Amino acid sequence: MPVTLNRSAASLNVDVEKHVERCRLECRRRIFAICDETAQVNLAAACAAGLLAPAQLLIYQSGLAWVHDMRAAWRPMGEAGADPEDDANWPAVPAGVADLAAEF
Repeated sequence: MPVTLNRSAASLNVDVEKHVERCRLECRRRIFAICDETAQVNLAAACAAGLLAPAQLLIYQSGLAWVHDMRAAWRPMGEAGADPEDDANWPAVPAGVADLAAEF
């Protein structure tokens, strides 16, 4: 005789929301692993002051787009039940972004 598991929709929703939160935290961890809060503030200030060289500005802009893509990825990933620790589930870090962040 097959076993029937009876869980309420609310109970299942709690599980999904826990996984979504796990994905959000992994997103944050991955972003800060590339560019911590201090580097983000320093880069934004340098950009606002016009102190970035043209090549640095292009890399900075690609980094901002990457952060946007990362933030757009975590909720759908969580709702789909995907593994947030699998690198394949995240946008790739653009070339030069980690090196630029390390300078700041």
